[in-house]
Amino acid sequence: MSLIKKIVSGVAFAAAMVMGVSAAQAQGAEFDGTTFSCLQYTSASSENSSTKAQSGLAKLWVNGYLAGYFKAKGTLSISEDAKAGDAIASTLAAKCKEQPGAPVWVIARDALGAEDRKLPKNAESIDISAYTCAAHVDAKAGSASDMMKADLADLWAFAFIQGFKNFTDKDMAINMENKPMLTGAVARNCGKMRDKTFLDLTAMVAQAVKLGGS
Repeated sequence: MSLIKKIVSGVAFAAAMVMGVSAAQAQGAEFDGTTFSCLQYTSASSENSSTKAQSGLAKLWVNGYLAGYFKAKGTLSISEDAKAGDAIASTLAAKCKEQPGAPVWVIARDALGAEDRKLPKNAESIDISAYTCAAHVDAKAGSASDMMKADLADLWAFAFIQGFKNFTDKDMAINMENKPMLTGAVARNCGKMRDKTFLDLTAMVAQAVKLGGS
């Protein structure tokens, strides 16, 4: 059985994914960039906001989304320069002020993804160019801080798959209910390919995921 077929078997559930913008909402500590609005992002970004942590999650989601989008396009470029992240955050903030009712997904897709740009190697404390499958699998079974890092990596991966699929299907939004299955497929295959980078493994899963109606 080929490597891709093995991955496909782990994500076969995706054939029933719903097309279009979903009404599924983030629950508890979950975060979904396709439903998190620009108004929420702007409010969370204010200095004394009680939801300030969500602005960090939004930035992580957008970086994951763009990584997936540019990977599918074949133009993914990761920079050592932290200013690459600042430029993305600045554009996100500016566009969100212009379109407060839009979800950050739309800004990432239509504004940030409209032109090729370099992404920062560090996405909210995760060095995505060096983070390995081994580190991810071990983190899931590690300390509370390790598990938190794994959770952030899962969010990045979920956003990556969304961006990867949007390159060929602009209007498709992956329902939040699919996140555990998608990140589970990433984790399972990471366990089998511990020497892979998390980025490369997530890209393999994203490519293997089958969309509803495809």
